[in-house]
Amino acid sequence: MRRLFCLVTALVAAAGLTTGVAAGAAKTPKVLVIGLDGTRFDKLLAADTPNVHALVRRGYSSRSSLYGSGMAPTLSGPGWSSILTGVWPDKHLVKDNAFTGNNLAAYPSWLARAESANPALDTYAAVDWKPIGDKILRTGQDRKYVLDGDSAGYENTDPQLAADAEKHLARDRADASFVYFGQTDEAGHAHGADSAEYAATLREDDALIGRLLSAISSRATYAAEDWLIALTTDHGHTGPGGHGGDSPEERMTFVVAAGGAVPAGTPAVAPKIVDVAPTALRHLGLSAPSDGYALGTVPADAFDSAVLKSRVDESGVPASVLGWTHDAPAGWTVRTASGMPAGGTEWQGWAFTTDDFWTRTAPGQEREANVRARGVFAVADPDEWDDKGSPSSLGTFDSSLVSPTLPVSGKSTVDVGFISHYRQDGTQRGALTVSFDGGPERPVLSYGPESSTANKGGDVLAQPTTTSVAVPAGATAARFTWRLYAAGNNWYWAVDAPRLTTR
Repeated sequence: MRRLFCLVTALVAAAGLTTGVAAGAAKTPKVLVIGLDGTRFDKLLAADTPNVHALVRRGYSSRSSLYGSGMAPTLSGPGWSSILTGVWPDKHLVKDNAFTGNNLAAYPSWLARAESANPALDTYAAVDWKPIGDKILRTGQDRKYVLDGDSAGYENTDPQLAADAEKHLARDRADASFVYFGQTDEAGHAHGADSAEYAATLREDDALIGRLLSAISSRATYAAEDWLIALTTDHGHTGPGGHGGDSPEERMTFVVAAGGAVPAGTPAVAPKIVDVAPTALRHLGLSAPSDGYALGTVPADAFDSAVLKSRVDESGVPASVLGWTHDAPAGWTVRTASGMPAGGTEWQGWAFTTDDFWTRTAPGQEREANVRARGVFAVADPDEWDDKGSPSSLGTFDSSLVSPTLPVSGKSTVDVGFISHYRQDGTQRGALTVSFDGGPERPVLSYGPESSTANKGGDVLAQPTTTSVAVPAGATAARFTWRLYAAGNNWYWAVDAPRLTTR
């Protein structure tokens, strides 16, 4: 096995993947995305998988998390649709494995986008979960090899796919390719992610990956090519087996990539599976509308500098998970009303938290749908605040998140942008206000139970929100405030990636 590992390492190094930077501008870009259905990242790294480990060591790798309640269940239809289109289920509208009412015509796969933008590209797909070929990749490939693993058994069809893909990668132009393997998901269903059978399929997948990498390195034109290799999955599995729910194990996904402009190492802010499509397109010199970012290009976010702590009152969160603080990043302020009763420590006013921490506090309440937030984000959560001592029987939740001072001298407009994940309930209200030069708060956006509010009286889940504010004549500075108030045991407001720009 050591000899195999050394061989794979040499192949990956030869592929120009050792630094994550393209070897030369004149080289021809090539992309291979490999999908491993139902693969837990922790299990993949713990298994005897030398080819995967070689890619991880030489390139980029990170665990990620899926959506859940409020967006879509953790199933293959929504998962592969998100990976291949680069948009979330609220856009492509695949909410199950039946694909009923989908909007895939408006959001084609990255292969179809590449083919449309540059018909000279050689595009290819090999899959044995037929709905991928029939629904998601229905058009847009020069050649598509589709088998039926459900009928023939994925342990039989995966090697057939690998054999066809080997020939394609070794002999054809192979500009843009997607290869899918399904046997690990079947082992998860039959035996569970903790089983020896699941681990065995990971080893088999790894061997198939090695065959594809060897085919690439055998190409006659290989020295003049710049290969981007990416691995990902559509969902995880529970230990006993199964997926579709909101547990961290079912929501566990990952992105591994090496080559091109992809940075090496583990990123400080985890990627999303919707980043795979824009990363592949960028490598080919193309772009398309996406909910994702090409790896290494996510904009900086002030909230990500927050220093997080372990749990205090949230006993359902493992002590090892660092995921909350009330200490605001530089320039930001959390201001909680003096009369607000004491509740759960972590949620006593606006807090800075992560998906891993926040979604564990109460799974299945649509916190998992906050998919457009990344890294650390801000949350006002009266629902969890009220879980300790029922403080809502004594008073209301009232807390404000205040931005740094923004210079506005000589400017006419401030453009405000942020990701808003807001659930409405009862009397709860949210407000975005602005103060110029320390003056009174002026309303910008209002959230509440009325249809006339920005949320139209309902929920606003994981939505990019933008608005503009006129700067009064002579004003020199502005501060913006996100306030959640008049709330008892209601829901929450999460805010991420605030952008304040002037013009």
